[in-house]
Amino acid sequence: MSVQAFYDEFASLYHLIYENWEASVARQGTALASLIGEHWGAGARTVLDAAVGIGTQALGLLALEFRVTGSDLSPAAVSRAQREAAARHLPLTCLVADFRALPVRAASVDVVIVCDNALPHLETPRDIEIALGECFRCARPGGGCLVSMRDYGSPPPPGTVEMRPYGERAWAGRRYQLRQVWSWRGPRYDYSFEITPVDGIDDYATILKSSYLAIPVAQVAELMNVVGFQGVRRVDDRFFQPVLVGTRPVV
Repeated sequence: MSVQAFYDEFASLYHLIYENWEASVARQGTALASLIGEHWGAGARTVLDAAVGIGTQALGLLALEFRVTGSDLSPAAVSRAQREAAARHLPLTCLVADFRALPVRAASVDVVIVCDNALPHLETPRDIEIALGECFRCARPGGGCLVSMRDYGSPPPPGTVEMRPYGERAWAGRRYQLRQVWSWRGPRYDYSFEITPVDGIDDYATILKSSYLAIPVAQVAELMNVVGFQGVRRVDDRFFQPVLVGTRPVV
């Protein structure tokens, strides 16, 4: 299953990742607004969310009066993000695009965000470098980029399978059990997200499959340096994942 197909299929159910998606939207928006203000100042109000998904980060920022453009590989995710924004009377412009080739003018936004482990979906560190180069191009001088991602350690031996339960979720009058299954094959792992009804009405499970590159945070930080960001640093305990921030220098 391609990354696009994975998120197209996942778009209608993605909120189930969170115990309370609405609360997560607000919490993540507040955390990102604080980080943006801290690193790029109170005047940094235009944001490109280059992995907008169903809008988890963008909606929270829009509610705080940031001006956000969203972009995502998945047309279904983009469509849902726009519906969610419209339901909240929030102005969200969205594009369908690969973040390695963003159809956005150079130096046109204050900050580019790429959150929730989106970059490691790419196949190679070179692909991640290309995506970060696009983030650099889109950010204005003096603005920057904010990335959040999993804190990967050393990969386990190939063939290792890890089960990661999410617990039970209730939605639309139904109850579901959620879990991730990671199957390691060197530095990459195949990823299955399983959503299984547990209310006895039926036993049909939705199983969505993709893969990730278990690239260390420090290596992504170095790639941010390579493409031109300055002052790149890791920030912990401010978001639900480690965050990297870097600034495009003023020439």
